[in-house]
Amino acid sequence: MPLVPLLQWLFLKRRPTRMNFLGIMLAFLGLACLAGPNGLDGTVVGRGELFTALGALAIATEIILISRYAGKINLIRVTVIQLLVTSIIAFSVSAGVGERVPDFSWGLIGIVLMMGFASALIQTTMNWAQKHVSATRATLIYAAEPVWGGVIGRLYGERLPFLAFIGAALIVLGVIVSEVRLKSLRRRAKRRHKRLR
Repeated sequence: MPLVPLLQWLFLKRRPTRMNFLGIMLAFLGLACLAGPNGLDGTVVGRGELFTALGALAIATEIILISRYAGKINLIRVTVIQLLVTSIIAFSVSAGVGERVPDFSWGLIGIVLMMGFASALIQTTMNWAQKHVSATRATLIYAAEPVWGGVIGRLYGERLPFLAFIGAALIVLGVIVSEVRLKSLRRRAKRRHKRLR
């Protein structure tokens, strides 16, 4: 997610602020903490880390593109195409990682239909919402996802190492910091100072 300001600079020519850069550094440090003790020495980069980085790049690109074109396109068509392409890619890759099609059952069909409906509803809502918020604000909202994931995981008995909590906090802090506007803070401070006089 903190890649969004960098990609906006690259593709939309919107230069990141100092706070954007600080947020990016905090988020990368947080990712290193989440990777565990080996992630901090920078020597262990496996397939998982590579796929995670590529996934983050894809999501950041999606946020920017949706934010730019959401007001000009039919969101239902875009959502259908997004879900269709994702389904085809996931299904075609699954054989290469050892997955197989499960045996038929009505319970499985029900789960597939519910997950498909939930995915369509969530993606449509996200696409619609980005008509009204900027890409960087959308990033801040999406940053709550790992927080809720951690809270729900904790409720169901998952235990994460302390370093992972620090990493998660740094990622969320990085996204929040990247949204801070120094100029607006200075203006507010000047207004308060004038009022106190």
